[in-house]
Amino acid sequence: MDYVTLRALAAEWDRALRGAAIAEAFTQERDEARLVVHAVDGVWTLRARCTPNRPLLFRTEGTGRARRNTAAVLPGAAGRQIEAVRVADRDRFFALDLEGGGCLLLRMFGPHPNGWRVGLDGRVAEVFLGEEGIGEAPPQPQPAPDPETPEAFAARWRTDRPTVAQAIASAVPLLGAVLAADVARRAGVDPRTPPGSPEDDSLRQVFAAVEAVRAALAHPHPHLYRRGQLVEALTPIPLAHPPEGWTAEAFETMDAAVRAFARRTLAQRRFEGLYRPLEQALATAAERLSRRADAMLGELQNPSRADRYEAWGHLLMAQAAGEGPGRPEITLPDILGEGAAVTIPLDPAQSAVENAQRMYAKARQARQARAHAEARWAEVQADADRARALLGRLRTLDDARAVERFREEEHEALARLLRPEDTGEEARPYRRVLLDGGWEVRIGKHARSNAELTAKHAAPHDLWLHARGVPGAHVVLRKPSKTAVPPKSVVEEAAALAAHFSQAKTQALVPVIVTERKYVRPLKGGAPGQVRVDREEVLMVAPRAPDGQRASA
Repeated sequence: MDYVTLRALAAEWDRALRGAAIAEAFTQERDEARLVVHAVDGVWTLRARCTPNRPLLFRTEGTGRARRNTAAVLPGAAGRQIEAVRVADRDRFFALDLEGGGCLLLRMFGPHPNGWRVGLDGRVAEVFLGEEGIGEAPPQPQPAPDPETPEAFAARWRTDRPTVAQAIASAVPLLGAVLAADVARRAGVDPRTPPGSPEDDSLRQVFAAVEAVRAALAHPHPHLYRRGQLVEALTPIPLAHPPEGWTAEAFETMDAAVRAFARRTLAQRRFEGLYRPLEQALATAAERLSRRADAMLGELQNPSRADRYEAWGHLLMAQAAGEGPGRPEITLPDILGEGAAVTIPLDPAQSAVENAQRMYAKARQARQARAHAEARWAEVQADADRARALLGRLRTLDDARAVERFREEEHEALARLLRPEDTGEEARPYRRVLLDGGWEVRIGKHARSNAELTAKHAAPHDLWLHARGVPGAHVVLRKPSKTAVPPKSVVEEAAALAAHFSQAKTQALVPVIVTERKYVRPLKGGAPGQVRVDREEVLMVAPRAPDGQRASA
């Protein structure tokens, strides 16, 4: 909030709140102090939001104190009457003078806005945020320069500022950025152009525009400006030349204008807090999944090895069935093709027939792998399409409630595509992977999360897995019920994940412990994550990383 807005607000509140009694002071939101006051025209709550670089000061009707999660602040103010409301000379310190002496002082600017109750001795008696400064002198206002003549204005003119608007705001800082830009337009100067020299004749026109704005500020007529649904500015006077696309709403009082500005700004901040992380996460997911699908499709367009293996098997059976072991390769006419010679690699320890059977097996494996790859590509492509569709729908929303409904309606899809924190959930102490059939695997991230996963995020009947004999992640395969039996393929896939998230991940085969969670106990006196396993089975598996779109942090 700029100085001219606070000055106009203080003048109105001084008339409305003189003699009002402060009933209580409390907080129920982070960085916001609330004072309930009983005035002639009713009960009001003065709200000072001390958020860094974005403070707000406004009042709402009634008390609005929640029954829970509130705390008293500045207790020495309760029961005192307000004698006057004022703003510091040319600085954004807002004060409520109290009956009998002392005041409530609010600093409404900078990276550390705050509130203090100043006692009769002129020293800080209470602080809203923190305790630093109690017993000391309160922060002192520093009056901003306010040049009153063309010469003084020219002396403060800075040609090193990027734009004329910034040069005006630097020369007359009390005006703020929006009024400074309007001053430039009133003077017939594009506020985005670089500033000229102090000797430039147009500088006198700019100063004349400054004087016109000052004269208008003596009789505030507040306006709220929006661009679509986006709140752009609150000004004590109407802008002579609003930026293109801005629409204005006039108010009779600064108090009403500030209240509307605060309400819409807070709603906008809430919307931005919900929308921006989700929009960015969906855009990133859509791009990542599209790249992955394209890469997978490129791999699928390569010739399949299955046909080659099968052809080699046919050639061996047709032309070399009598060959025994001992040969590393054999060259045969390609009777299935154009007849050219084909060299077939062999396992010297096997006969030609055994090598043919091996080729048939490899052909089957290659076809299975290709079918799986095609299914995986279709799945990844579907997820990419889903992410783009969700992103398009999200970008049509313009208020916080709509974003919340979107998250609720699309919770399952968002959970599949994004990390928990991107969907508004708290970050989990484990990675989460969904396997075929909807089976959920939870993977510890480090020693402490291993301990927390096993102790707090696994049921007694869940399967617990860990690479045997080496450090690694605790892995839990969730069972929907005590009697549920996961397929062998699912258990093996979970074991492959446990092998991957261990120090044995580079080995071809890794022994992995599989047991029910109830047979795993923390090692007494051991470091976090160290456990004793009372019963175990061991699977030998090849390490495998989780598929990207199925895993979430």
